[in-house]
Amino acid sequence: MNLDKTKLMHLRSHLVSKTSHRSSHKPVFSTLAMLMILLSPWTLVAQDGPIVALVGATVHTVSGDDIGNGTVLVQDGRIIAVGAGIETPDGAEVVDLSGKHLYPGFVLSASALGLTEIGAVRATNDLGEIGDNNADVRAEVAFNADSLLLPETMAGGVLTAHVSMNGGTITGTTAVMRLHGWNWQDMTISTPAGMRLDFPSVSTAGDDEEDAESSSEAIEQLDELIENAEHYAKAKAAGTVDHDPKMEGLLPLLEGEVPLYLFAYNKAQIEKALDWTAEKGLDNLVLFTGQDARYVAERLATENIPVVLTGILSLPWRAWEGYDTPFTTPSVLHEAGVRFAISDSASSFGAMNSRNLPFHAAQAAAFGLPKEIALRSVTLSPAEILGVADHIGSIDVGKEATFFVSNGDPLEIRTSIERVWVQGQEVDLKNRHQYRLYDKYNNRPRPAATSE
Repeated sequence: MNLDKTKLMHLRSHLVSKTSHRSSHKPVFSTLAMLMILLSPWTLVAQDGPIVALVGATVHTVSGDDIGNGTVLVQDGRIIAVGAGIETPDGAEVVDLSGKHLYPGFVLSASALGLTEIGAVRATNDLGEIGDNNADVRAEVAFNADSLLLPETMAGGVLTAHVSMNGGTITGTTAVMRLHGWNWQDMTISTPAGMRLDFPSVSTAGDDEEDAESSSEAIEQLDELIENAEHYAKAKAAGTVDHDPKMEGLLPLLEGEVPLYLFAYNKAQIEKALDWTAEKGLDNLVLFTGQDARYVAERLATENIPVVLTGILSLPWRAWEGYDTPFTTPSVLHEAGVRFAISDSASSFGAMNSRNLPFHAAQAAAFGLPKEIALRSVTLSPAEILGVADHIGSIDVGKEATFFVSNGDPLEIRTSIERVWVQGQEVDLKNRHQYRLYDKYNNRPRPAATSE
């Protein structure tokens, strides 16, 4: 069989496109993997970089069945084959992972990583701007690629984060970031991922008159802001208005070009926020919320609104609620048919504890959420909700080679993350502050033993 390089590259591109968009319920041993077995010499000719073959591990694809004694071939930062019994191409670098487990990197779907370092030190925080409308603010530009929190987070298997600013009502556009790279440009997977809106608090029966008035005024100001943006769009089309960056930043949201990432937490606020978005015709949205999502689960499922759920490892908000209210909320959403991802909070405190993301999912699994759904809630589900499932979230042909090796189930606290790759590049897990401190004090000078 003779295939020239151009034709083979076109064939491979076509197969990657088809396999990377298949249903998440289909097996991952793809047509392209079969092609690699049958035509590996010609496939190698069509590629530029060296091939790395990770062999022997149990491959947890998340999108399909686990693959025992599996092989994953990586080239130019992407996965080119996944399966069992795949022949290792001549000249490939072989990484023996026998007895280990290979998982896609965890995806933190609500985070302030890279935007804050030490919450109490103002100079290390770049979390937001003043004013109600910051639609022109871009989270990725503020992202600190050298943050000391990133290596610690990757050591927990969290390799991707969706970051957003706060401050004001419209806080700016968000971005999905790799946690390893040279700079923010190199680390950006998707921007703008969405526009964040922190919905105003909503008064309830127990609020005093002053709180109720303040809540009403805040919603009226938000209404006025959207109305002004609509007028700006019309004036811009007529050529009768000067350029306004903040108004300009709202236009993609109003035109449906970017999704609305709606932050609302208690039941009354969630319901009001959903009513408000429906009234404004903003139907491309994701709800970022907490344990009160359980009280509106049926509506969320009916209206097909995806949810990013935070605060699993927390206390119930009300004295009359059961102690396990936050722990069981994911299973309530799952049983109602709500699409959801589990995350930590998008706060400075959450950023410092991002490495604990898998244990939020583990707690949900311990309280009724099926184990496979818990794993999916921190891998493929957030990737789908954030619109980056063609890049990350599962171990599939055509996706970025962003995964980790563990010695067991990563939702178990006793499991160790042993090796990590981000976009095909292995990350040195020892190159982090925590490990250096451990190594320093583990090798500290010790007094000589004394004899009695």
